[in-house]
Amino acid sequence: MNLRLEGGTGMVLALRNMKHRIILILVLITCIFLVAPAFATSVEGLNFSIAVDPDTFTSPGKTKVTARLTNSGKTDITSPLALYDPDGELVTSFFDGGSLSQLKIGDTQTWTGEYKVKQSQLDEQKLIFTIKTNVIDASNNVAIVNFPAEAKLNYIGEKVELYTKRSISPEVIRKGNTVKVIYEFVNNGNVRLEDIRIREHSSLSGKAESIKSLEPGSSATVTFERKAAGSDFTSHPNITYKKAGSKETFRTNLDELVIPAAKPNLKLSLVAEPENVNIGEKTMLKLVMENEGNISYSNVSASDKVLGEVFTGIEIPAKQTVTREIEVTMQSTETFKFTLKLPDNTGTEQTETTNELKVSAYDPKNMVRMTLDLTADAESIDSIPGNIGFTVVVTNNSDFEVKDIKLYQGHAQVYTIDALKPGESATVDRKYSVSQGGKFQFHVEVVDSQSNKQTFYSNELQISYIPVTPAPTKEVFATVEPVSTYTPVPVDDTSTLGKGSNILLMAAIVVAGLFAVAFTLFIISSISRARLNRKSENAYDHMKLDTKRDYLNPDTYGGEDETVLQSETVSDGSKLPHEKYLKEEAAKPQEEPEETQAPDKPEDGAYRLMREDEVKEPEVQKRTRRSDKHQNG
Repeated sequence: MNLRLEGGTGMVLALRNMKHRIILILVLITCIFLVAPAFATSVEGLNFSIAVDPDTFTSPGKTKVTARLTNSGKTDITSPLALYDPDGELVTSFFDGGSLSQLKIGDTQTWTGEYKVKQSQLDEQKLIFTIKTNVIDASNNVAIVNFPAEAKLNYIGEKVELYTKRSISPEVIRKGNTVKVIYEFVNNGNVRLEDIRIREHSSLSGKAESIKSLEPGSSATVTFERKAAGSDFTSHPNITYKKAGSKETFRTNLDELVIPAAKPNLKLSLVAEPENVNIGEKTMLKLVMENEGNISYSNVSASDKVLGEVFTGIEIPAKQTVTREIEVTMQSTETFKFTLKLPDNTGTEQTETTNELKVSAYDPKNMVRMTLDLTADAESIDSIPGNIGFTVVVTNNSDFEVKDIKLYQGHAQVYTIDALKPGESATVDRKYSVSQGGKFQFHVEVVDSQSNKQTFYSNELQISYIPVTPAPTKEVFATVEPVSTYTPVPVDDTSTLGKGSNILLMAAIVVAGLFAVAFTLFIISSISRARLNRKSENAYDHMKLDTKRDYLNPDTYGGEDETVLQSETVSDGSKLPHEKYLKEEAAKPQEEPEETQAPDKPEDGAYRLMREDEVKEPEVQKRTRRSDKHQNG
C-alpha cells in the first residue's frame, strides 16, 4: 500500500504485520484530523446497521455481530470509516485494521465478527457499535462524525428444565419375556446439563445409568431391561442432574408404576338366537368375549370355516366384556366355530377358538312347534307350606305327530305324553305343596327329526304368599267396681263353745304377760350379777393374802407368829392347835349369831380358817407377806 502525506514527500511503507498496520492507521487518522483541508469529503447517504445472533441470553456470553454499511448518497465517501465496539475500543478486525478506506456510491460492505456481551449490556438489553469519521464543512472546519447502530438484546436469565418421558414395553409381562423401561430425556432449558444419573427400582435393576452432558434442545435415551420370572416389577426412578458450572443437584421423580405379571383369563362363547329356524330364515350369532384377566387385546379378528372372516379390529380391555353379533341366513343345518387371533399388550399373539354351535335349518313341514299354557287354582298361598294346583295344557302345533313329550317343572320330570297328533292338546293337573311364593314355569322337551333336543316353555305364573288377616275384635274395657264399705255387726255368742274360747284366750294373754315379766326380771338380774362380779374382781387386788400353812409341819407357823399379836395363854404342848380351838368352840354356849361379813374367798376357791382374836395387819405387812408367799411358793 502506498500512502501520500502532505508536504509533497511520498514514501512507500511495507506492512509486514498487523501491529505495523494498526500504527499506520492511527497515524493516518491523526494526519487527517490535522490536515483537514486536504481530505475535504462528505458522508451524506451513509447507512450503518448491526445485527447480533443470538440475541437472547441467560448470562453473559459471546454473540456474532454483523455490521452493514451502505452508501446511498450522490458522491463517494472517501474519508476512512472506523468501527468502535460498545466499550469504545477500535475493532481491529474491521476491514483494513479497523477502518474502511472508502465507500463508493451504491456500494454495501458487510463485516462479521464476535463480541462478548457483558452483564451491564444485558441489563440495558442493547449493544451499540459506532462508525467514526471526520468531515470538513464549507468553512473548512474539521468535525468528527459518529454513526451509532444499536442491536436489541433479550435477557431472560437461566432456564434449567429436563423433560423426562418413560415408556414400558410390554405393559404386562409374561413369564420368560423381557421387559424394557425406556427413558427419554430432553433439555428444554437454555443451559447445558451435566452428570444426569438414573437409578431404577431394585426389581428392575441394581445399577445406575448416566448421561455425561446434554446441551439445550438435545435429547438422549436410557433403557433398563429385565427378564420376567412370573412376578410383578416396579418402576420408580430417581433422577439427578446438575447445571453446567454448578455443584447444585437437581432431582426429578416419576410416580411409582407397577408392571404386572400376565394373568390371562379370557372366556369365549358363541350362541345363536334362535338355534332352530326354517330354511331361508335368519339367526343371530353372538360372540361373547369376557376378559377377566389383566391382559388387554387389540386388533382382534374372528373367522369361521363356513362364514370366513367374521370380525376385525376388536378391542378387548382387561376386566371387561365385549360382544359382537352377526346375522346369518340359514339354508341348511350348520355347525359354527369361531377362531380368534388375539394380539395383546404383552407383545405376543395368541389364538383361541370358541365352542361349537349347531344351528338347525328345517323344512317347515318338519319343524316341531308346541305351546304350553299354564294356569293355577289360586294366585296366592296363605300359609307356608301352602297347597296349590297347576294345570298345563300342551298343544302340538306341528304338521306331524310328535312323540315322547316329556313335561318338566324345573329339573324334575312331571309327566310323559306318549304322542300328540297335529293340533291335539293334552292337559296335565298337578298339586304341589310349595314352601314359598315365587315364579313357576313348566317346559317340555322333545327330540326332532335331526336328533336335536328342542325345548318349549310355558308362560310364567307369579304365586304370592299372603298370610290370612285375622278378623278385627272389639276392644273390651274393664269396668272397675266401686269400693263397698261394710259396718261390722256385733256378735252375741252365748253358747258354751263361745264362752270356752274366750276363757282360753284370756288365759293365754295372762300367761304371755307373766312370761314377759319373768324374762324382763331375768335380764335385770343377769345384768346386776355381772356388775357385782366385776366389782368383786376389781376388789380382789386389795384383799389380805395369807401364807399357806401345813398343820402337820410346825415350821410353817413362823411367818404368822412374827406378825400376829397373840394373848399370853399357856397351852398344852401335847395338843395340836386345831384340836384346842375346836374344843373351845364346842365348850362355848350357843349364842345368837351376829351378822358378820363373809370371809374372803381365796384364789383356790376354799375358805381359810381364821382366829377370832386375829388382829388386822397394816397394809405394808400384808404386802410383805404376800411377796414372801410368792417367793416360797
